[in-house]
Amino acid sequence: ISRDSTLNQPYLKKYQDAFVFRTTIEPVTDLKIEVTADRNYSENHQEYYRFADSLDAFNSFSPTDAGSFSISYITWGTAFEKESDDHISETFQRMKDLRPEIAEQLARENPNWNGNYVYDSLTGESYPEGYGPTSPEVLRPAFLAAYSGRGGTKANMDYFPTFPLPNWRITYSGLSKIEFIARFLQKMTVSHSYSSTYSINSFRSNVNYVEANGYPSQRQQFSSDYIPRYDFGQISIVEQFSPLFGIDMTLHNSLSTRFELKKSRNLTLSFANNQVTEVKTNELIVGLGYRIKSLGFSIRALGGGGRKTRLESDVDIKVDFSIRSNKTVLRRIDEDINQVSAGQKIFSINTSIDYMLNQNLSIRLFFDKIINNPFVSNQYRNSTTNGGISLRFSLSQ
Repeated sequence: ISRDSTLNQPYLKKYQDAFVFRTTIEPVTDLKIEVTADRNYSENHQEYYRFADSLDAFNSFSPTDAGSFSISYITWGTAFEKESDDHISETFQRMKDLRPEIAEQLARENPNWNGNYVYDSLTGESYPEGYGPTSPEVLRPAFLAAYSGRGGTKANMDYFPTFPLPNWRITYSGLSKIEFIARFLQKMTVSHSYSSTYSINSFRSNVNYVEANGYPSQRQQFSSDYIPRYDFGQISIVEQFSPLFGIDMTLHNSLSTRFELKKSRNLTLSFANNQVTEVKTNELIVGLGYRIKSLGFSIRALGGGGRKTRLESDVDIKVDFSIRSNKTVLRRIDEDINQVSAGQKIFSINTSIDYMLNQNLSIRLFFDKIINNPFVSNQYRNSTTNGGISLRFSLSQ
């Protein structure tokens, strides 16, 4: 390391830890269960070194750690919550109710706590000094405990949980082997999938953090809360049922049907404005398909020569209908506000007919229609219609 006093380049160190688990279990014939779990942690360390002539040694300045984190999680317990007409969420209210319990637990674990309490006029509760109702140290475990369906005593206090929880996908294709069903169906597959991920998009160590006895000891300048070890812009939970329930059937007469019910939820807790943004999506998909095999006809060549060309190919007919509901709700922690900021209910129908004229040329007739019904007053109902004929020419052999 150079002793030059004008040196202004930091020392950098990158660290990444990734754990991925994948396995497929087949407890009975035609029943497959795919189990996944993963954890990803990345960190970039930075600090400056300058030589001190008086000490004849290098001194470290401004050491900081920054990175991101994600882990597979389970939030199934609150996925099917029903909102009231005024969009009030019981889970969000429970998150707020868990704060005094979690704050008390954190304070008693911290040997630097002075034993005093501070009354909060907004909540009507007394909180241990250093762990107020909007402290990130309190909000983060309350958020995870509430939306995972756990109690305050089981809240995960770790910044970066160690053990990933399993996600899964289940498929079963054995129903078509039942004699009665086999009379009508050539193939039948039932599926279900669940995934949930807890993520910290970015974190950075707090340069003002002071620790004593392994716990925070320095309070913020304009607040009685302890300065946390890390600054988080926001944390999020992304949950998907893709599908919650799906069934795919093919009949002996080449008619195929598909039914899928999907759900997803995106939860974001922002520490900048103490707000939870909840985006919910529900979708119902019904699909039909039919194949007319070896449909042939003859066409007469242009120019009056009278020569006929025989065409014969399969005709694929597809019809898909879906109803999709998206809704974004802003929930303020320090105010009783639950406001729908965006969203719409979308009806869509997609139809197509495909026919291959020869090895290189195919023709497609299609008709699509989408109708949007917004949930907010500053948007208008609209629809889009698209239809026509397309020819596709391929140069591949």
